[in-house]
Amino acid sequence: MKEIKLRQERYSPYENPFLNKSEIYTDNQIIKTHITQQRLVNPDTGEIIDIPTIHVIEKENEKNFVKIFAAGIQAIFDLSRTGYRALVLALQTYHENQNNHDGSITLIWYDGGVNGKKLDMTDRTFYSGLKELTNKGILKPKLPNQYWVNPILFFKGEKIAFMKEYQMKSSSTKLDILPDEYQTDIEDITGK
Repeated sequence: MKEIKLRQERYSPYENPFLNKSEIYTDNQIIKTHITQQRLVNPDTGEIIDIPTIHVIEKENEKNFVKIFAAGIQAIFDLSRTGYRALVLALQTYHENQNNHDGSITLIWYDGGVNGKKLDMTDRTFYSGLKELTNKGILKPKLPNQYWVNPILFFKGEKIAFMKEYQMKSSSTKLDILPDEYQTDIEDITGK
């Protein structure tokens, strides 16, 4: 990123430079900010919502891509470390087996590893991770040692975007006023 020197910086007294599309480049990221808002459809209500966006693009090699993707899934599904490690194995197996188009993977534990690859985990840890992935809806058993993968979470592509929306909590102060249908006139209470 370019270092700014305030005494040598070009001033912009008449136009806010942030109103234009801007891109900021770092080592492996491109951060795009736009004043225009992203239109999204709320899947629950069908309402179209305008949301300001900050778009960060990171370029990673394939090994890091799988780990970063798995970390995103781990955060969304609140996976334990064991579940995360099993997910990385499942993702690597899925990506290595590009010719398999039925949406399943084979994960066989033998000889101290999975599918012939030595691992630094025990079989108990591996099966505990698989159990967590099936309980969270990431994998589902197909046959012994074979699992269906959730097609929303497993893909054969080069890009993925995780979207996280932040909403302000509504004010917790409530007035102790009953709704209109429960309101009465003072005359009804006093009998006058």
